[in-house]
Amino acid sequence: MQRGDQNARPRLAAVIFLAISISALGSISRVQGAESGMGLYFLGYQSSMAGYLPDPGFYLRNDFYAYQGNAGVTPFSGRVEVGLRSRLITDLVAGTYVTPLKIFGANYALGIIWASVTNSFLKGTLQFNTRYPRVTQFLDRRYGRSEEGSYTGVSDLVVTPINLGWHLGQFHIMVFGNLYAPVGSYNAERRLNTGLNRWALEPNVAVTWLNPKSGQEVSLSLGYTCNFQNPATQYTTGNEFHLEYFLGQHLPKGFTLGLAGYIYQQVTGDTGPGATLGAFHGQTIALGPCLAFNGKISGHAIGLNARYYNELKVKNRFDGQAFFLTLSLGL
Repeated sequence: MQRGDQNARPRLAAVIFLAISISALGSISRVQGAESGMGLYFLGYQSSMAGYLPDPGFYLRNDFYAYQGNAGVTPFSGRVEVGLRSRLITDLVAGTYVTPLKIFGANYALGIIWASVTNSFLKGTLQFNTRYPRVTQFLDRRYGRSEEGSYTGVSDLVVTPINLGWHLGQFHIMVFGNLYAPVGSYNAERRLNTGLNRWALEPNVAVTWLNPKSGQEVSLSLGYTCNFQNPATQYTTGNEFHLEYFLGQHLPKGFTLGLAGYIYQQVTGDTGPGATLGAFHGQTIALGPCLAFNGKISGHAIGLNARYYNELKVKNRFDGQAFFLTLSLGL
């Protein structure tokens, strides 16, 4: 193959990926969330260097994740909750092994993610004002109450049995699949749970373009979550699309500064006897700053990444702000 053809490969891969992303966004632009007002995937998990699979070896990653937000009407464990305010603090631990094995010219890796401890605090308040005073009084007595609670436990398990990474000049591409196993603490009688009690499969593709001379970076990560039914509530959350992105500049001494965000859209409607609110499609758009550092300590790769997301447009989900602090270490 000639040199010109080799240079054209990464450009063609990027064009195809961008075309798929734009097409997907266009097909889901019409909206009408998910059970509990949230999905299994932690939106914002991917940012800078999303498509870059490191050299063969074992890598550890720890994410401190904090979220607070409000929701209007939300299906919760077989019930309909109103006026919820949520604060969620989670610690996600991930292990990835990049093997020396090559498949289709890509390095093969596998990994696992588990949120070992999750703290949740919810508060529900609602006030009614109708044309009929007696109806208002009845609704206020029945539903207009305030409750608070907290629960701590383990979350659901994420297994990545296949992860393929290519390095094509300035382009870096990863294709991988996630399996979500409902091992987290869940009880349909509880208002608060740390697991969502449903299996899911999620194909993903991520691309990073990095110019080593100018230090400019563009990263995109696209995933599609296929949910199975929650047997406790007979609620099947619709399939979910998420696109995360990062645009930034690599600076001297290993620092990177940029803008990160995510776009979430529920593609198919919720179904099942427990889906009392009908299809209940969800939508989220978020944007915020990201600061990263990548270097080495005693010959081991180390990375730090702090990012803040402000959700700008939300429908049928919690609406709020998220913060990630990520530490990664190559062993």
